[in-house]
Amino acid sequence: MGKTVVVTGIGLVTPLSPFGTIGDFWIALCSGTDAVRRMPSPLLDTGREWLMAEIDVPDYVRPEEKYFYLADHAMRMTVSDAKLENRHAGLSVGTVLGNILSKQRRLMNAGNGPKRELESLSYLVPYLAAKHEFGGPQLTISTACASGTDAIGVAARKVMSGKTDVMIAGGVDVLSDFALTGFHSLQALTETKVRPFDKNRSGLALGEGAAFIVLESEEHAMQRGANVYGKVLGYSSRLDAHHLTAPHREGRGLAAAIKQALLQAGLGPAGIGYINAHGTGTVYNDLMETVVIKKVFGDYAYGIPVSSTKSMVGHSFGAAGAVETICCLLSIKNKMIPPTINYEERDPECDLDYVPNKSRQRDVRVAMSLSAGFGGQNSAIIVGEAC
Repeated sequence: MGKTVVVTGIGLVTPLSPFGTIGDFWIALCSGTDAVRRMPSPLLDTGREWLMAEIDVPDYVRPEEKYFYLADHAMRMTVSDAKLENRHAGLSVGTVLGNILSKQRRLMNAGNGPKRELESLSYLVPYLAAKHEFGGPQLTISTACASGTDAIGVAARKVMSGKTDVMIAGGVDVLSDFALTGFHSLQALTETKVRPFDKNRSGLALGEGAAFIVLESEEHAMQRGANVYGKVLGYSSRLDAHHLTAPHREGRGLAAAIKQALLQAGLGPAGIGYINAHGTGTVYNDLMETVVIKKVFGDYAYGIPVSSTKSMVGHSFGAAGAVETICCLLSIKNKMIPPTINYEERDPECDLDYVPNKSRQRDVRVAMSLSAGFGGQNSAIIVGEAC
């Protein structure tokens, strides 16, 4: 057994109450606030409007700076919440597209100025480390839409193994024309509403955000008298080995990840009190997740509340798993489960308890967050209450 890993700080910027407090976010989420709205694409305004969940930033922040602006704000919020003074902390950041708007702008302006190097996906980590004087291990994780979850899971393993006492982990991504056109070509974007698990679901809406948590060994947290949100009990990542974009219909990778996370946590099917689903609102993803949950949990599946917070904040790529892990921690802390909004008609094939439209009070002690990305990259992370 390794060291016990606890969460001592959280911070996030999402389309719900952006730049507000953690409490503001949680109230908006549990109130079922829908942040998805129609708007033009970020840089190439063709006259068409798309359903997206955007974060408005001050006018002085150029589009190319938005990625760093969101990440820095979420990081400062996280460090402040943890009252963290240990600058030997490590960083583990998940991102799918990196500072894609900067790359897009440079490609648009190609030939109109001096050539400049494009930023790599890993550029954000040393940027944040230098700005906040973090000298610990540094990692960039890019595993499609599981990036944020994997960044937290890998960081937790470093603390668990004793390689470091403190890691800050999470994810960041912003909206881009590149992502919009890509998902549009896959016919994955909704033209109406994001309605996960509903019979009439028609696709996802893209979002953006930044979210981080502070992970510490329990011993280190106790020594400095830190507030503890909860513990990381289990984590696993598994591949479908099936298709570049489509999920395996029976979700073999996600099922394997859940089983391994449960094994690591020492829990059986009855041990999970809430599941924050990947829940994109696409036909096959939602069906796959439902099939997997029933396969892994058996009869217990029908007694576990399952909700999709993407119904409110959209799909924020690398930030999604981190935001949803935070939702699990806040559910445990506040004994409240956020809803799946826009749920109107039951799908006979998606027949679990999806917490439709209204949040629910419940004594959640252990929660699981699921992520499923392109290339069949699946992850599950389990968090539990602080003793």
